[in-house]
Amino acid sequence: MPEPDPEPIIATTLFGFIEQVTRERIKGWVHDAQSLQTRVTLLVTANDKLLARVLADRLRPDVRDAGIGDGRYGFDLEIKGLSPFETHVIAVQRESDMVHLDRSPITLEAAVQFNAAFRAQCAALLANAPDDAALTERIDFIAEQAELLMQQRAHRRSRPVERTALRQIKWRWTGAGPQSAATDAHPLLPRALVIDETMPVLSRDAGSNAVLSHMRSLQRLGFEVNFVAADMAPDATGVLQDAGVIGCHSPWHGSVEEVLRREHGSFDFVYLHRAQIAASYLGLIRRHQPRARLVYSVADLHCLRLARQARVEDRPELMDLARRFQLVELRAAAAADAVITHSTHEAALLRQQVAGANIHVVPWAVAPQPTPVPFAARRGLAFIGHYGHAPNLEAARWLVDEIMPRVHEIDPSVSCLLAGSDMPDDLMRTRPGIEVIGQVDQLSDVFDRVRLTIAPMLYGAGIKGKVLESLARGVPCVCTPVAAEGLDLPAGLEALVSTGVEAVAATILRLHEDEALNHACAEAGLSYIAAGLSETRIDELMRGAAGLAADRTVKLVPGPG
Repeated sequence: MPEPDPEPIIATTLFGFIEQVTRERIKGWVHDAQSLQTRVTLLVTANDKLLARVLADRLRPDVRDAGIGDGRYGFDLEIKGLSPFETHVIAVQRESDMVHLDRSPITLEAAVQFNAAFRAQCAALLANAPDDAALTERIDFIAEQAELLMQQRAHRRSRPVERTALRQIKWRWTGAGPQSAATDAHPLLPRALVIDETMPVLSRDAGSNAVLSHMRSLQRLGFEVNFVAADMAPDATGVLQDAGVIGCHSPWHGSVEEVLRREHGSFDFVYLHRAQIAASYLGLIRRHQPRARLVYSVADLHCLRLARQARVEDRPELMDLARRFQLVELRAAAAADAVITHSTHEAALLRQQVAGANIHVVPWAVAPQPTPVPFAARRGLAFIGHYGHAPNLEAARWLVDEIMPRVHEIDPSVSCLLAGSDMPDDLMRTRPGIEVIGQVDQLSDVFDRVRLTIAPMLYGAGIKGKVLESLARGVPCVCTPVAAEGLDLPAGLEALVSTGVEAVAATILRLHEDEALNHACAEAGLSYIAAGLSETRIDELMRGAAGLAADRTVKLVPGPG
């Protein structure tokens, strides 16, 4: 049987190279070796469909420098419409005989990654809306996909499948020892959600210090802590990130309600900070987080503060507002599983007014940081506060208008610093013996200058962060009874509490001149801070509010069937 004729060998004088092939661009060069003056016409196809007919006549200096004719053999074709979701076979052939260039055909695989090409194609498709109906259709699609992605993100964070599968899960005190390898590798921690009005700012106010301290305590107790502000402000200062707290804010979330709904049933503990937050979200939490322990953190009793302000300023309208706030606060206390207050005085009031309320006194952690500057190297006193808070503003005005003039009658050398943010113009005007320094970056700059501070509060509620901070620096703080209320100061600090202009002025002068008394009060203050406001002590108190009776950290692990 004769051998079949071999396939004919087609000789070609086509030389060139495809340098780049993407869904947006095809680039290369080609020439005919037998006729360097002739430009080659190419056909470019994708999946056998014609994309373009192009003449390879662009100047390529690199080809010219290589000694190939005049170098005008380049082509650079921009293309559109190749979907990243499909596989495309790209062919570049000479039109005259359909001979392929070197590397042709080239296969572009369908995109399997969310890359630049994918995003560009999506953007182009979405932007090309011919009319309002098409635009609405695209917006609806984007909103739907965004919701699905947000829900997927929430599921990955909360791990609802595992939580649903482990119906027998219980909080079990595990101590310091490891559990099973699976538990260590993939810990399923109980989740806490903290809700406040705004993002906390370090050292801005007592409320910020309290909520940050309580979140850190929950972490030490074994919780994964999440935070959301009602104004949905992002973590601009990085305070949450630095604390290892997960922030729920824009653009990932649009509202507190959205967080509660999207992560339905995934929180084990919800902490509501302040009365308005409790009034706004308590019902929604019961609906969307039915298994969570709900804790209302009072911060301070607004009704008490407003009632006192109404009496001091003789403003009946404030008394009406105080009564309305009282209803809000008492209802929240009655509805919560536990109530946190910083003040022992307010805890006693709540126990009297809300029968059966589960009240816990939990201040915030404050670390002793005594000033290294000796008594003799310091002079004068300081008032520190946020002047946008009405009780602070009234106290500062009383100080400069009445108390300091009485002090200067006896000793004109005693100066007073006014430090803090949002100071109004009337406090900034020049007065003898009063130095206005405004907001300071480091409070140590104030404590290292003065022998004492003062908190001459005429009204207010809660406990005063300015008092605790001063005692923690080893600087005695002269207090009115309102400023000292709820702190349960020991006998060694009773000398700091005075009432009325004459008594307050006398206490200032005595602490300023009597080094032994000043030192005794400073030491008593440092001991008070160390004993009652350490992280260990706050953890013990938070453990009670969280309903955790043991003194160890907790992991959420499978309990016995």
